[in-house]
Amino acid sequence: MSESGREAFVRRGAGCAPARAAAKAEPIRYALSPVVENGALTALAVDIDFRGDKDGLTVLKFIDSFQGDTRPGRFAEGLEITGARSVTPRPEGGAAIRATPGAALHARYQIRSGYDKAPTTQDETQTKPIILPDWFYTVGELVFAYPEGRYDTPATFVWNDKASGLRFASDLQQLAARHGAVGDMLDSIMIGSPRLRITEGTGADAGLRFAALGTFEDYDDKAFSAMAFRVIQVERAFWADGSTPFLVTLAPLEMRFIASYSGTGRGDAFALWVGTDLPLADLRRLLAHEYFHTWNADQLGLQSRQRRSAWLSEGFTDFYARRLLLRAGVYSLADYAQAWNEDLLGYGVSPSRNADIQAVAKDYWRDRGLEEIAYKRGALSAALFDAELREDGKSLDDVMRAMRRLHRRNSKTLLRTNFETAFMEVSGHSPLAEIDRYHTHGGTLTLPANAFACLTIRTVTQPVWNLGFDPEATSNAGVFTGVDPAGPAYAAGLRDGMKKLKREGGAQDDSSVEIAYRVRDAAGREQVVRYKPEGKTMVSFQRLSIPEEVTPDQEKACVKTLSGL
Repeated sequence: MSESGREAFVRRGAGCAPARAAAKAEPIRYALSPVVENGALTALAVDIDFRGDKDGLTVLKFIDSFQGDTRPGRFAEGLEITGARSVTPRPEGGAAIRATPGAALHARYQIRSGYDKAPTTQDETQTKPIILPDWFYTVGELVFAYPEGRYDTPATFVWNDKASGLRFASDLQQLAARHGAVGDMLDSIMIGSPRLRITEGTGADAGLRFAALGTFEDYDDKAFSAMAFRVIQVERAFWADGSTPFLVTLAPLEMRFIASYSGTGRGDAFALWVGTDLPLADLRRLLAHEYFHTWNADQLGLQSRQRRSAWLSEGFTDFYARRLLLRAGVYSLADYAQAWNEDLLGYGVSPSRNADIQAVAKDYWRDRGLEEIAYKRGALSAALFDAELREDGKSLDDVMRAMRRLHRRNSKTLLRTNFETAFMEVSGHSPLAEIDRYHTHGGTLTLPANAFACLTIRTVTQPVWNLGFDPEATSNAGVFTGVDPAGPAYAAGLRDGMKKLKREGGAQDDSSVEIAYRVRDAAGREQVVRYKPEGKTMVSFQRLSIPEEVTPDQEKACVKTLSGL
């Protein structure tokens, strides 16, 4: 999920299917090396050694789409093939290669950068390779081509440093220990720089790595890696999985008006892009969400390209991010309630709240509101199902683990089908009525009073959220722009042309929370502008609270229940 053009924190999670068990075949050999000119990194060179198809025609291709981008191969240039009789380039990248059946072929090309300068918080969704003079950061889908039909073929990987001085970190360095396949090449992360810092886990955290660039105002590598490793251990325990290598990567987004962050989950790693002034506490949910993508949907069932089951893969993942942060002690009960209130509010005010599955499938990658509603509606559905199961002494946890068993028995099964089967197995009845009502047809989902154990849930009505200026134009201009003379910001003293120095308060979509900006005017005078971002119309939504009379023992019991314990 992501939000842009608004005073927002951006969250994104995008799991990618891991490679299935590879058939016995000669491995495809991949090598990646930096291209350095006059001391500056200019590109990444890719070399691939493979055998031609038995019919004499081999199609070397890039993945068809990546997070809605239908031409991820467009960053490759200068493709050369040796060992072929003829080569016909493909418009979308790669080539059709004619060669002697089974011929030894070698492909070489370079990946150019999708950016000409460092990305900022306005570039939070990273669907382009970052290759700058002294660092790079990219994912496998944007770098590696492969022979069509060989997603499951064994693959090897080598990083050729060529004395560039770049430090390198990738989950591909783990391939030798687990017999990787082409799918692992695509489902990978790569980061490199002379400035790259790598933290290695020890003891119970052995095999975990954290690779970081940049300096962040609120935390250092030790604080970040401690939190990340704690989240990883708790989620592994949830699935009863042992220790395996895992990589967390972090790169900075230069600050602009919008504070943002995003992430991409992989099978054995995840990548983060974070604004340099974002507090560590605001990254807890993203860390837990992205790591949970190791299982959902990767090990629970296959998804359609139209993201019809995003409510399951993303929304349920958000539900478990909060549940397991609470279990880990990383969230307090107050943190947990606040995180849910963000979604309850966002769901209540969303103009896409009642979008049906056809609308979501059609424009998921083009309409941010539709993408977000899949997350929020899915998380609320998970809470609804969990409360229903809890009444019968069961848990949604049982359903998730049953889904994993189903998919292990048949790797071709679909995510939603596995959920329906597992839910029936655990509860004795079908979840189809709720799925049809809320996801197929887009009905408004109202959570029952017992949805969150001891927490109180009620409906509140308040003015719609209105910043009182144009956030997108402000972000682009670097100064406040489009301040509405009839709005709350103008009444508090905000004017066009003032420069934002810092935001001191406020909550996304919540008009009841005072927002404050420290600003500088054209004359150089600094002041703090405070106001409630209240619009003229009203909106209703559900909100959680901790009862004032709850005892410490009752709170502990509530945490235990909401943690799934």
